[in-house]
Amino acid sequence: MTKTRGIYIHIPFCTGKCFYCDFYSVRATPEVMKEYVAALILETRAAFGRVSEAVTDTVYFGGGTPSLMSPEDIAAILSAVSDGAPYAPEEITLECNPDPNTDFSAYRDAGVNRISMGVQSLNDGVLVSAGRRHTASDALKAVSKACEAFENVSVDLMLGLPGQSVSDVVSDVRTLAPSVKHFSAYMLKLEKGTKLYRFVSDKTVLLPSDDETADMYDACMGEMEKNGIYRYEISNFARDGYASKHNLKYWMRDEYLGLGAAAHGFQDGYRYHNPSSVSRYVSGENFGAGRTVNEYVSLADAKEEAIMLALRTDKGLDTDRFDAEFDADFFSDYRDEIAALASLTERDGSFFRIKRDKMLFESFVAREFMK
Repeated sequence: MTKTRGIYIHIPFCTGKCFYCDFYSVRATPEVMKEYVAALILETRAAFGRVSEAVTDTVYFGGGTPSLMSPEDIAAILSAVSDGAPYAPEEITLECNPDPNTDFSAYRDAGVNRISMGVQSLNDGVLVSAGRRHTASDALKAVSKACEAFENVSVDLMLGLPGQSVSDVVSDVRTLAPSVKHFSAYMLKLEKGTKLYRFVSDKTVLLPSDDETADMYDACMGEMEKNGIYRYEISNFARDGYASKHNLKYWMRDEYLGLGAAAHGFQDGYRYHNPSSVSRYVSGENFGAGRTVNEYVSLADAKEEAIMLALRTDKGLDTDRFDAEFDADFFSDYRDEIAALASLTERDGSFFRIKRDKMLFESFVAREFMK
């Protein structure tokens, strides 16, 4: 079987920070962005000399806001990817904000074939409370334009935002589902250091309760299923044939290169990350130059990762694959853990998974295998 590889490319530039966001992102001048693209192309070319040969079949531009990069810049980066190793692109994703002025056809012509748009909500009040800079009208126009240029469009929604209700979430899905092929629906995780964390701590903002957010999740999934969109990972839902090929690599623990400032990668049994600093990255402190923080994944940690990541998916853990990779016998080796989790999990042939209506207990289940 031909070995394949995904590539994650981090574009750390934003026009402003959303209240809930703790990802590395900065404002940048055109000059800094130009330097960054040049450094990214250098790192991309050098990175292929540091890894075993594999066919690149997915590329994911994440951020930040990758659509702040021009289509010409995206094309130049993809050219460096295609020049560096065997290239058979099946899925090339570009994250973007809901800007109806975006020239989506230009990104299509640059080589992108999938758009992932951060809509988050179609309630203007909720958007303001989350620090988003678009309106519901902007989002609907942008989604419509993206769908004219791309056959494969994904939309991000957030659940548990200030002022958000179950009816908001159901309405959002009902409005967007006829147009898109994929949803990512993330329950808000309040991160220290963010504006929203400070607002909640100061009691100037009240969040929905955990139970209310769980109700949003269940209602969101139910409405998607009415529209032929089904969960394949705890936070991801797709029409048949439109699950994200790139993101599935993470949950299957496949190898991928991480390029760009703050990017993480997984290669040859170790995980690494580039510095969360554009200036350090541009100066040559990156994976391509062999200057990163590397962490070798031990056998015990690798097993835990494989179980934890696979249990996020609706299919669950392929124990045949697990046993072959680790020379193990999953159902025998973990009989005590499996017995303790009998009310939350089930076996389906060679697959071990969390029961469909118990997926929100995923963290609890995973912890049982990390003792």
